[in-house]
Amino acid sequence: MDKNKSSILLTALCIALMLVQGCAPTGRYKDKYDSAPVRPPTLTEQQDPRIVHEPVGRGNLPYKVFGKHYTPMKERSPFSQKGTASWYGKKFHGHLTSNGEVYNMFGMSAAHKTLPLPSYVRVTNLANNKSAIVRVNDRGPFHQDRVIDLSYAAAFKIGVYDTGTANVNIELILPGEEPLPTESSLYQVALTGFKNKLEADESLKGLTIMLNHDAAVHEKDEQHKVVFGPFKNKVQATDLILKIKQFGYQSVNLESVLAP
Repeated sequence: MDKNKSSILLTALCIALMLVQGCAPTGRYKDKYDSAPVRPPTLTEQQDPRIVHEPVGRGNLPYKVFGKHYTPMKERSPFSQKGTASWYGKKFHGHLTSNGEVYNMFGMSAAHKTLPLPSYVRVTNLANNKSAIVRVNDRGPFHQDRVIDLSYAAAFKIGVYDTGTANVNIELILPGEEPLPTESSLYQVALTGFKNKLEADESLKGLTIMLNHDAAVHEKDEQHKVVFGPFKNKVQATDLILKIKQFGYQSVNLESVLAP
C-alpha cells in the first residue's frame, strides 16, 4: 500500500472513531471539564421536539469504548429502561454526535449506548415525575451505571440539571405511536389580531365577564394578544376556543406552554 492510500485510510478510521464515541471523553475537546452555559434554556428551547420517524442511519455499528463492546439495536422495538441519567453541556457543544450531527446543548436531545440512531424517547425523572421527549442522536454515557446522557436543555426541563444525576425511566416511542403530553406541558388560549393595546383591553374586559374566565393581555414586539389559562387539560382549552369563536373571534389559537 502506497503512502497516500495509507494516509487516507488512517484519516477515515479516525473520523469513524470520533463519530462512534460521541460524548465519550477524548482529547479532541477544547475544555478539559464539562460545564453549563451562562444562561438557562428558554421555554422555546425546552419544548418537546416534533416527532419525525426517520430511518435508522449512521452510528449504529457495533463499537468498543474503554474496553467494553456495545451492539446497538438495528430496529426500533418496545424498549424501556430504568437507571441513572446525567447531562452534558458546554464541553461538547458544537462537536459531532455519533450520527454525524452537531451537538446543540440547547436542543432536546440525548445520548444512549444502544438505542437506534436516531430515536425518540420519553424520559421521566422518578424524583419529581417531570417528563420530556428527546431525540437520541449520540452514544454514551460511558460512566459507571448511567443509562442516558441528556442535553443541557432536557436536563434543565426535568430537574436533572439541579441534581447532576437522577433516577429516570426511559420509554422508546415507536413509529406510529402518538405520545401523551409530558407532565410539564400546559395549554393556553390566545386571541390575536388586535390593532393596538386598547382594542385588546376592551376584548379582555368583555370576554372575562361573558366567559367567567380570568385572562391577561400579553405584549411582544408591539403585538398584543389576550391569553386565557394555563390549562392542564387540553380538552378544556379547546372547549374554551369554541366558546370564544361564538362571539365572533376567529384568530384564536391553542398554545403549548411549560409548567413552572
